[in-house]
Amino acid sequence: MKRTILTNLLLLTTVTLFTACSNKTVEPKKEAKSLQSIIGIQETLRPFCPPAPKTIASLPLAKTYPMEEAYVTPIVYEENLVPIAYAEEVVQTKPIVACRTYTSQQDNQRARQHSYISNTLQLKNQIEWSAKKLLGIKYVWGATGPSNYDCSGFTQKIYRDAGIKIPRVSRDQAKVGKYISYNRLKKGDMVFFDTKKKRTGIVSHVGIYLGKGNFIHASSGAKKIIIYNFNKKSFYKKRFLWGRRVIQNSTRLASL
Repeated sequence: MKRTILTNLLLLTTVTLFTACSNKTVEPKKEAKSLQSIIGIQETLRPFCPPAPKTIASLPLAKTYPMEEAYVTPIVYEENLVPIAYAEEVVQTKPIVACRTYTSQQDNQRARQHSYISNTLQLKNQIEWSAKKLLGIKYVWGATGPSNYDCSGFTQKIYRDAGIKIPRVSRDQAKVGKYISYNRLKKGDMVFFDTKKKRTGIVSHVGIYLGKGNFIHASSGAKKIIIYNFNKKSFYKKRFLWGRRVIQNSTRLASL
């Protein structure tokens, strides 16, 4: 009997202890705090993703810089067209664009040069138009107009209307202005000839060069003011002596 009671008490004690142990909550172990959490910095873990390589289309456009201030070197590419150096990382060594700046003195000089060219062209055109207006007017030796002209009377009238004063006779006209050879003739130059049967090299005739081998003059042979071409009238090409230029950068040269 005692043995039975003792056995029951032992069983009851075992059940009680088992139940108490099974209801006990086990707390998880605390993890060690990191240095960031201790000083108040919240640590966020993110997966590392390497940046995507830049493509040619994504490169920034090249900039232009003033001369002597900033320079860039060209971008170098490998065979697979992958850029080795990007624009923002390029070392500045040579000029890519030269933006010239001009001082007021240079601007004035360029403006004067442009004005000279423009005025000279207008003056040459004026001489050509004035001369062509007299085409067909009768040639008369010693005449100075307005109805008749000889060769030097015609040239004197045309240049006078353009504001250029030259002597009356062809021999004296051949001494003013700048000497010009046949290959350097330009529109507006005077052209001089030795038209005597026995050539002596002395000026006896004058005309005005119009360009492209053409010249206009008061011809004693044609008895009027006419245009001839050197290549079609070999007589005048063989008798040509020299030319004279009385238009220099829109300056009207004075006579002797």
